[in-house]
Amino acid sequence: MPGAGGLPERDLRRMIAVVEDGRRDHPTAGVPWAVLDRMADLVRCDDLSWVELDLSRSHRVVQQDIDVDGQRLLDVDVDDPLDVDYWRHYRAFTPCAGTRFPRGHEARRWSAFYTPRQLRSTALHSEYFVNWGATDCLFVGLPTKPHHTRRLLLWRKGGRAFTDRDVLVLELLRPHLEEVHRDAALRRAGVPQLTRREWEVLSLAAEGHSNGDIARQLFISPATVRKHMEHVFDRTGVRTRSAAVARMMPRLLAGPPDPELPPR
Repeated sequence: MPGAGGLPERDLRRMIAVVEDGRRDHPTAGVPWAVLDRMADLVRCDDLSWVELDLSRSHRVVQQDIDVDGQRLLDVDVDDPLDVDYWRHYRAFTPCAGTRFPRGHEARRWSAFYTPRQLRSTALHSEYFVNWGATDCLFVGLPTKPHHTRRLLLWRKGGRAFTDRDVLVLELLRPHLEEVHRDAALRRAGVPQLTRREWEVLSLAAEGHSNGDIARQLFISPATVRKHMEHVFDRTGVRTRSAAVARMMPRLLAGPPDPELPPR
C-alpha cells in the first residue's frame, strides 16, 4: 500500500485485512460487514456507520451501523426521514459542507473544525447528536451520484478526539474502500470476478484488439493472452469474446479495479 506515511507494520496488516476481508465477505446494500468489523479493529471507536444520502430529497438511501458490541443495523430507503430542521442544520454544519472544500472526499474529523465547546453550540449537535453522546466523528467520503453523499463514519462518545494517525489511516484506505464497495455492488448484480490482468485483457479485447496486439501492449506472450481469455470464458460461462464483453459490460464501464494490494 503506497504512501503509508510511516505507519507501523501492524497497522498496515490491519488495513490490508479491511480490504481483503471486505472483498471476500457477502455484499450488502452498503458495504460488506467485514469492512466495518475490521475498521473497528484498526481505529478505536464506539460506533461505525456507512451512510448514503440523497441531499436533493433530504432522504437516507442506506443507513448501515455497527457498534462495539457487534450489534448491526442495515436499512435501505429509510422510511422515517429526518425532519426539515435536521437537514437544514446538516447543511450548515461545517464538516458536512463538502462543497466548500476543494477535495470533498478527503478524511475529516469534527475536532479539526470545532473545539468541544464550539461543537456543543452547533444546532446539529445540540439538537440531535448530543442525545446520542457523540463527541467526535471521523469520516471519509466516496464518489457517488450528483446531489448524493456516501460516507464511512467512525464515532466516539467521550474520551480523546481522533488523531492525525486515524485520519491518515482513513485517507489511505479511501480509494480501496471505493473499490470494495464497487466490487460488492457488482457481486450483488451477479457480475463474475476477474483478476486485474484478466480485466486488462478483456478491456483491450472490447476495444477490438487482437491477441497479438494485446500481447504487445501488456508485454506478455500471445499464448498467455489466450490463457487469460480462457479463464474469462470459464468465469463468465460464455465461449466468445463478444459474449464475454457483453456479460462484463457493467464492470468494464465502471473502470479498472485498483492495483492489487501486497500480500500479508
